[in-house]
Amino acid sequence: MTTGNSAETRATAPTEPRCPADPGAPFDDAFHLAPHAVLAWFREHRPVAEVLLPNGLRAWLLTRDDDVRAALGDPRLVHDTRRFPEAWRGLDWNSPAGDMISAYGRSLSSADPPEHDRYHAAVAGAFTARRTEELRPRVQEIVDALLDQLAGGDEPVDLLGRFAVPLSVTVMCEIVGVPEPDRPDFLDFVRRTVSIDDDQDVAGLRASAMRTFELLSLYVAQRKSTLHDDLMGEVTARLAKDGIPDEDVVTVLFHLFVAGFDTTGAFIGNMVEGLLARPRLLAAVREHPERLTHTIEEFLRFDGSARMGVWRFAAQDIEVGGRRIPAGSLVVVSLAAANRDPARFTDADRLDPERADNAGHLAFGRGRHRCTGAALARLETEVAVSTLIRRHPHLRIATDATLRRRTVVTLNGLRRLPVVLGPADE
Repeated sequence: MTTGNSAETRATAPTEPRCPADPGAPFDDAFHLAPHAVLAWFREHRPVAEVLLPNGLRAWLLTRDDDVRAALGDPRLVHDTRRFPEAWRGLDWNSPAGDMISAYGRSLSSADPPEHDRYHAAVAGAFTARRTEELRPRVQEIVDALLDQLAGGDEPVDLLGRFAVPLSVTVMCEIVGVPEPDRPDFLDFVRRTVSIDDDQDVAGLRASAMRTFELLSLYVAQRKSTLHDDLMGEVTARLAKDGIPDEDVVTVLFHLFVAGFDTTGAFIGNMVEGLLARPRLLAAVREHPERLTHTIEEFLRFDGSARMGVWRFAAQDIEVGGRRIPAGSLVVVSLAAANRDPARFTDADRLDPERADNAGHLAFGRGRHRCTGAALARLETEVAVSTLIRRHPHLRIATDATLRRRTVVTLNGLRRLPVVLGPADE
């Protein structure tokens, strides 16, 4: 990740003052190794900075809580990815990031009113607090079934690949209406997305993503000809009535899947890793399950799965923090940096489940583009973590395990989480 003080972005790390993560390394390496430290450096020294992101995109990065909150509700910052093609200059369109951006088309994250309002209205009803709570028994069944498949001995298990990711995929598939025989294709897509940093199988990821598009296109066509009582049926009927093209209906559904799969699975991994690194906290949550809900909120603030909010573009020249952002610029707001801003949260870099001020975190964004599935993510995490630590009191990180973060710019998550379950508590 490189920074610049002017419109001409430099290719090296800032030198005065130096980035605390790794002053001798290229800035992109420092960001991957210690993203919170790098974001903290920006928040303190260059809270509104023109940067070169690790994926090759130039953007304006906002890291202070006040600026991020203001940007999340600023109508001058728009979301339509097709309005500002110059902002994508420098992106490798043959990379996984290029594939995902080009595939989105019109979706919840890349549309503005009135299109966004129609898309949101078509899906929001399935994710209300009441309807989400009704899913609790089924989520519990899925969690139990996945844990039943894991051996309880001393062999390391990748808790992300074998538990957290399959959980989020299965729940979303059931909500949306994916037939059970097709679900392995969706699971394959998500697993490839998580592992792309390790195997670099871009062609395999692209083929898997295209397979999910093909299936979603098939489902939309089926639901246009035959009534289906599921979310895909509701979304298809509602958007078709509004005259939305089928390809946009498919991209709305695709975005819904990606958002529900990747972020929830990643957050469950972050929280389990964080609990295992803090034995006293783990013991307290295990002994007092009623504390888990508040602990989840603190983990969302402290180590949520979203590093950045969705892409935004300056529709006109705007001024933020004394800096002029030119029209057409890509603007990235760091939710992770805002959530650790000491101006907003006392002792912000300390995980404190007892803190009283974590209710204002931005882990799910804010305003019109706040995460639609926030209630579902909380429910899945609560059921998954509580069941896991209850059934496996000897749960621990595998010996000699190397925990590495994924290098995708927008997501904060591990590549894998090798754990030993130990003897299961019968």
